[in-house]
Amino acid sequence: MSAVMSRDEIEGRGHELLIVWGRHRRGGERMRSPVASGGWDEPLDPAYEDEPDFVVEIDDVLKEIVPMAVELTKVFYLEHPKLGVWQVAERCRKTYQFSLLTIRGVCALVESRISE
Repeated sequence: MSAVMSRDEIEGRGHELLIVWGRHRRGGERMRSPVASGGWDEPLDPAYEDEPDFVVEIDDVLKEIVPMAVELTKVFYLEHPKLGVWQVAERCRKTYQFSLLTIRGVCALVESRISE
């Protein structure tokens, strides 16, 4: 296994925050996500008081961006790690490169907007 990151990988603080956000939003609560939890092993308890503050902040960030980027983000992170970027691209009828760039852009936006 190479120590060099593939150009197709998504990483960083924004990515990690969105993974946690996805675990809290898998059941569709609050954002009324069209992607339901289905057979997930790890959906978190819907007790909102236990949510990290940044989960709601990410909801606010997503309200400000174009719907297509929100759709790609929701499909990728609400299904994470079940779907890869190429599967999200197929599902959303976008190209792989466009989907990857959009998800990375949302990660960067979340990272810049959410304070530590």
